[in-house]
Amino acid sequence: MPDIYRYIRLYSRLILDKNRLNLCIIPSIHKFIHQTICISSPLPPAGKIFFMFLAAYWGGLVVRIIFRHGEQVARTMSRQSQTIESLVMRDQLSAVHHALFTTLISNVFVSFCLTFMMWPSVDHRFLLAWVGSNAVYNAIRISLASYWWRSGTSERHPDRVLRYLTIGAFFSGLSWTVGLIGIAIAGQAYTIATGLAFCGITAGAVIESRAHRGVVPAFVLPSNLVLILLYASADLIASRVIAMNLLLLFVMMVRSTSKTERHFKDSTRLKYEATHLAESLQAANVVATQAVHRLEYVANHDHLTGLANRVAYQKAFDQFLTRSSSGEGDVTVMLIDLDHFKEINDTLGHAEGDEALIEVARRLNSLLTPDDLIARLGGDEFAALIFRPRMEAEDEAIAATIVDRLREPFRLSDRAWQAGASVGFARFPKDGATMKDLQVCADIALYHAKSAGRSTWCAFSDDMRRETVTRQRIGRDLTLAVDEGRIEVWFQPQVDSRTGKVCGLEALLRWKHHELGWLSPPDVVKAAAATRQSERLTRAVFQGVCRMAQVLAQLGRPDIVVSLNVSPDEFGTYRVADMIAEELTTHRIAPTSIAVEITEEAVYSTERGGDDLAALRRMGVRIIVDDFGVAYSSIGSLRTINFDGIKIDKSFIQDVGGDHKDRRLTGAIFAFAQSLGVDVVAEGIETKAQAEILTGLGCPVLQGYYFARPMPQTQTLAWITQNAITAPITATGTTENYPSIRAIA
Repeated sequence: MPDIYRYIRLYSRLILDKNRLNLCIIPSIHKFIHQTICISSPLPPAGKIFFMFLAAYWGGLVVRIIFRHGEQVARTMSRQSQTIESLVMRDQLSAVHHALFTTLISNVFVSFCLTFMMWPSVDHRFLLAWVGSNAVYNAIRISLASYWWRSGTSERHPDRVLRYLTIGAFFSGLSWTVGLIGIAIAGQAYTIATGLAFCGITAGAVIESRAHRGVVPAFVLPSNLVLILLYASADLIASRVIAMNLLLLFVMMVRSTSKTERHFKDSTRLKYEATHLAESLQAANVVATQAVHRLEYVANHDHLTGLANRVAYQKAFDQFLTRSSSGEGDVTVMLIDLDHFKEINDTLGHAEGDEALIEVARRLNSLLTPDDLIARLGGDEFAALIFRPRMEAEDEAIAATIVDRLREPFRLSDRAWQAGASVGFARFPKDGATMKDLQVCADIALYHAKSAGRSTWCAFSDDMRRETVTRQRIGRDLTLAVDEGRIEVWFQPQVDSRTGKVCGLEALLRWKHHELGWLSPPDVVKAAAATRQSERLTRAVFQGVCRMAQVLAQLGRPDIVVSLNVSPDEFGTYRVADMIAEELTTHRIAPTSIAVEITEEAVYSTERGGDDLAALRRMGVRIIVDDFGVAYSSIGSLRTINFDGIKIDKSFIQDVGGDHKDRRLTGAIFAFAQSLGVDVVAEGIETKAQAEILTGLGCPVLQGYYFARPMPQTQTLAWITQNAITAPITATGTTENYPSIRAIA
């Protein structure tokens, strides 16, 4: 009942709409009803008023439905999501649609039958007007329902269409109520024909409306209410009993339609839930399959470059070896390492570094065939598995092509940058029979390529294997050598070019192996790095530096600065500055008596060396850039680096006497360093001519075999004593005229 009242109030408001079309059509309907019924009808004024009210509702409803849901709905209503509830409602509407035609035809048929039976007793014009208007109204209902079905409105908005069909049923019930009132006025309300007609139409409505409970109460409520009132107002007790039975029948009918609708909705919902469950399982299976493929791709590919990652590389490695072992072809393992990638990363940032890696991956992909595999192992390290039916020397050509292709500059931040790459490779089964052995051999070859000056390639050889065995043995014996104090510290003097007096010492590592003899310092440093003993080795050497500084202070020569070489690979593996500060405190050495020599690679790597270098300079320790001119740096970039001096590599010094170009370049370096307020040390001086030329060019500090070779501490102290006697004395007889900055080397 509240639903019916809500619908009546809703459409009462629709009639009051200011739409011009409504205002034009409603009076026309009034006129038609007035001319055909009201004027000549014997109905009382209340009946005429009721007919006018009914005509107004009919007119407003028809106009509103036709124009609102015929045009506006088609333009503006959006498609609803197909939830289970909307699908259930759609099936309800479908059931109502299928029963509507039969129900309405029965409605019209029963109205004609009732008219025929009431013809002798009721005004003919009333009966004709009533049965005609009922037939026209039901025809409109069928037409609208068909239009909504064909236009897709029922598909898009089943809830609204059901609501309108319910309202249509209500007005159809009002039409029958009008007929009942007319029959009652004629005194025929209590006839058997009337009872049969209304019971039949009610039963038919109940039978045909199994899916939606709103249609049946909306249709039977007006007529049943009037019929109950008619029987209840009669004086006979039998009539009142009939009224009670009609009321009970109406309640049971409402309950029955509610239960029928609930059963219909439950069964339909179960059907769609099962369908949705099957579709969901199928969709979940598709999603799971896609997720598995995606996870498999992510698990086997580098997220940045799209190349194979380390996991996929190892899987493919086994497959390549299996194919080669079965005689299908030859396999070569290549390791590719970018030479100057850290410079790009530190200068431009990681975003531009990623762009560089993507470009490198693209170039590598363009150089190899689908039978090969390119992988990114991490950072700027790449690997390639090359498979050929007959390799011969094709791997050498491929390595050379990779080096040349990656040497080509590419643009980053509107500038041309050159990364370059070194390549080392090993062959199966010549260099190794397992993935681990081949990987180690290729890594050794890559190391030799980098040691040879970078931007080159190198194939693994037996000589490299022997060197590797030696380095591994050095690494094993290094721990005991450090513990037993067999790591010696020798010193090579540095002299003032204008006075000849010693102004600095460079500490150099020396180790005489009990079987291998004297070892090369770079080999010892590399072995320490490989066995993670760099800190222990550097600490042992620095302790020797501190002991020498203590002795020099006791001899009255605190102006002689002792320098220590620190490998760039050590920065980032441990806190170099903390280790030096700890030893300075332990030995009570002034930081200004110490200098740290680092290669340009460590200076430019702000990630590895930036914090340590800044901490050392805050302490007062001098920073010297060693091997200047052979690594990353350029003259212009020196202005952005915090350092105290540079050391010109001996490759510039060897030909300074005969090559005018080297002489001019060296002089330019001296002038530029002076403009920056830093000193210059020239190392590798072996002849008197070189010393004189460099002195003439303005080099303040000289170092090399021409002055002295590296010596143990005792011999170095003796050399310093002798130097103080034999070195030239200035005109004033003091050393105060020489700036202290020249003593930093």
